Amino acid sequence: MIQEPKYDLHSHSYYSDGSLSPTELVLKATERGITHLALTDHDTLDGLGEASRAADKLGLNFINGVELSCTWEKLLIHVVGLNVDPSNKILQRAIKSNKQRRESRAESMYEDLEQNDIDIRETVIRNLKGRGVPTRPHFADALVEHGFAKDKKQAFKRYLVKGKPGYIPMLWPDLNEIAKAITSAGGVAVLAHPMRYKLTRTKLSLLIKDMVAAGVKGIEICTASTDKQQIKMLSDLAQKFRLVASVGSDFHSETQPWAKLGQTEPLPKELTPVWNLF
Repeated sequence: MIQEPKYDLHSHSYYSDGSLSPTELVLKATERGITHLALTDHDTLDGLGEASRAADKLGLNFINGVELSCTWEKLLIHVVGLNVDPSNKILQRAIKSNKQRRESRAESMYEDLEQNDIDIRETVIRNLKGRGVPTRPHFADALVEHGFAKDKKQAFKRYLVKGKPGYIPMLWPDLNEIAKAITSAGGVAVLAHPMRYKLTRTKLSLLIKDMVAAGVKGIEICTASTDKQQIKMLSDLAQKFRLVASVGSDFHSETQPWAKLGQTEPLPKELTPVWNLF
């Protein structure tokens, strides 16, 4: 019996803010019946080689991916790049620039927390184990480890958010710059988790109009947290703006049951799947 293809095109490893190695992620994907997986770590390509090798051994179809941060009308937006060429220089420069932004912010976060008698620098660095750049979840984990919060949810309530110790705003590149980097690398640029930005349908339509002009060709329709009503609304927008449709759990860790690997609704049949462009 031929297995029905199952896609998850948005996942993370410990090279950004996930908990699993790329190899462990691929193994977990095969256990969940996923046939096509994209690793889309934040602003890094470092885990792609390992994931690809593991996928080859297990017979999993692997897609090179990345998730890049950018801004649209002062709002932080995430764009997933799928089927990218990791050796592309334009993409590499964009990623290097975003990494430098993250490194600068991390240093300022350390300093701001230290001014509030919170020194977690060594713990964050130790937990990174030389992989990637510290993100807010890394800081949250360290705050929990040191007893400043009982869990990550409380850490993000007491710290790391606007008006609280450890909050440092970021100045990300423009949407156009990020879309260009992805398309220059032969990838398909996809708006990640569109419902998370809490935009009205009118405002979301304006974002989509601008992103299409910038070269973004797809939108995530089915994520681990979108309900049927949201899927219907996003599907209508995808058809209106002639966007291809993607599906991805945004998996980070087994401790986040709301975003399990492969836990998404299937794409509505009237939509054009993003994988048709690979």
